Amino acid sequence: MKKFLQTIGLDPLVAFTVVAIDFMLFAPDSTGVGWVISCIVALLLVFPCILMQRFSFGDKWAVAIAKGIIVGILTAIPTPLPSIATFAVGLAGLVSQINRKQLPPPVK
Repeated sequence: MKKFLQTIGLDPLVAFTVVAIDFMLFAPDSTGVGWVISCIVALLLVFPCILMQRFSFGDKWAVAIAKGIIVGILTAIPTPLPSIATFAVGLAGLVSQINRKQLPPPVK
């Protein structure tokens, strides 16, 4: 279970930031003009998400890049519904981090 949560989980800070930005971008998207802006912001969010997943959450580069691209695609969708998925995997990441901190370090 711990490995599964680490695999699908997002860093909680990444998840919170992306959900907040997605909700902020939703208001202009209802007019149709904001879709271009939403795509640009989503593209700009990919790189910080990748770096935070790699260095803060401890993912390997390939996994961090995949998660960053998925988060960018979910942010670019012009509805707030994909934020539910982002929030869910952020919650999984939070549980993963809590489990990691509660367990004693492995004996070498």
